[in-house]
Amino acid sequence: MNTRNVKTVILAAVLVLTGHAAIAANGTTLSNGNSVYGVPTTPTASGKVVDLSKAPKSLNVNCGDVISFRDGDKTFTWKFDVIGHQSVNLAAIAPAGFSTQSLKIHVSRNEGEGS
Repeated sequence: MNTRNVKTVILAAVLVLTGHAAIAANGTTLSNGNSVYGVPTTPTASGKVVDLSKAPKSLNVNCGDVISFRDGDKTFTWKFDVIGHQSVNLAAIAPAGFSTQSLKIHVSRNEGEGS
């Protein structure tokens, strides 16, 4: 391997380790400030709405799905872009003052993702 390739491999390793260190530092925030669970967004016409007064204890979504959560007159919308497609508790993504009702959201790969 030539010197340039070695430098590229080392740089890539440092970037990966730095990203993992940023996640490990607080568990839910990337170094860019975004959540490991996705991002808040605006509602879309095709997005699903989950009324928490009728919500089950768990919800299945695909990575990339946009879901609006309604609790009485309060609503927030989230785009699920979860690292490792792990489950998320509603309380971990809900804005301050929103219901902390126990709702486990299971995030699966979407069909467009590579393996």
